[in-house]
Amino acid sequence: VLFRSRATQCLVMSVARAALPVTRSRVAPRRGARAARAVSPRADAAPTSATPTSRRAALGTCVAAALAALSPPSFAAGAAGDWSSPGLGVVPDKEAEYLRTPLGVVYEQINDGVGEPAKPGDVAVFHWILRRANGYFIYGSIDCGIGCGNGDPDEFTLGPKGTLISGLDDVLTGMRPGEKRRALVPPELGYVKKGAAPQPPEFGQKRQVETHASEPLVFEVKLIKTRPGRA
Repeated sequence: VLFRSRATQCLVMSVARAALPVTRSRVAPRRGARAARAVSPRADAAPTSATPTSRRAALGTCVAAALAALSPPSFAAGAAGDWSSPGLGVVPDKEAEYLRTPLGVVYEQINDGVGEPAKPGDVAVFHWILRRANGYFIYGSIDCGIGCGNGDPDEFTLGPKGTLISGLDDVLTGMRPGEKRRALVPPELGYVKKGAAPQPPEFGQKRQVETHASEPLVFEVKLIKTRPGRA
């Protein structure tokens, strides 16, 4: 499979490494009396399987989004996993659907909204969750405990007059109130300018955004409402 961008290739490789099972080498028993007392595993012991963590599930979702344009729709839907805490409490109302914005950002259409779609010049009021491509949580505007906001949504003007990173601006444009999307924003459409919006409020989180600005980042957004911007 040929990857269409280096960002997608790096994401898929990181997901693959994280998803591989961890193997540990066994130390050979000492010779002599202690070796004779070595206890072998019970033959009737039931095999165990590790339960995927929420981060592993998030990785599955990321790779599904990254490969959506390269794979049949059935593969993308089957590879989509759970996106759990902390998050927006998303319960998809249909099978996973992967699309591209005009700028080429791959996103998952989680559910549909109602009302007029957001357009350039509107002020978008929305919640957002930010993670690295490997599933590592950075910040959420929702009230989800440590590392999150106080539950108040953020609001920014869409279009060229706004300050949002171009990838997220592209994802929010066209969304309807109540709609939720999960997007993989490549670095060239992300935080290319220092201090670009949106930004977490805490210094440590801002440093994380700055440190990982050269990586593809995963945004989960829910549009609350829009209102006309200033002329």
